[in-house]
Amino acid sequence: MQTQLRYVGWRVLLMSALLARRLNAQVPSVHTRVVALPQGPVTRIPSPNRHWTLIFECPDYSKERKLWIVENGSHARKLVKEYERSLAIAWAPDSQRFFVEDDYGSNGSDSYVIDPASLKSVDLGTIIASSDPEGAKFLKADHSYLRANRWLDSDELLVVLSGHFDETTQRRVSGSFTVKYQVNLNGGVKKISQRSVEESQ
Repeated sequence: MQTQLRYVGWRVLLMSALLARRLNAQVPSVHTRVVALPQGPVTRIPSPNRHWTLIFECPDYSKERKLWIVENGSHARKLVKEYERSLAIAWAPDSQRFFVEDDYGSNGSDSYVIDPASLKSVDLGTIIASSDPEGAKFLKADHSYLRANRWLDSDELLVVLSGHFDETTQRRVSGSFTVKYQVNLNGGVKKISQRSVEESQ
């Protein structure tokens, strides 16, 4: 009887472990890697489900950089956009979107979420400006850096808006700022924190 109970116990434990492993295989990790670019002439960034590959080409630092997307099954290749400076990119955990943080100049950066199939782009600055009047003001600062920091899940990101107003600005607004947001792409922006300092770039 005791041997039989021990057998049943081990069997339940084994089945639980197998079920947990199967569930973990179905749910990708939330913490997808953020890739800072350029890293050389060619950088490949596969999606978590391996259906897509982003290819960033930077053959010469003095020329424009190109971001391509390839559908791995068909090998179809499309140009996402040409960029002049550095980027940061991360796939959503479910591979249905990726974000691009574009450091377009020394005084600013923008962040977008892009659908890999249609290449439809969503401007995170527009989402924040429509929900937070103060954020809309900060987006127009003399130095304004909107950075998609990381994916919180497949529909939600942590976004950081930092920068400062020049003392010579005519807007009669001065000072530095760093605001952290939780942005849900299905609707909703939550301000997590706000400080009167500029986060280092």
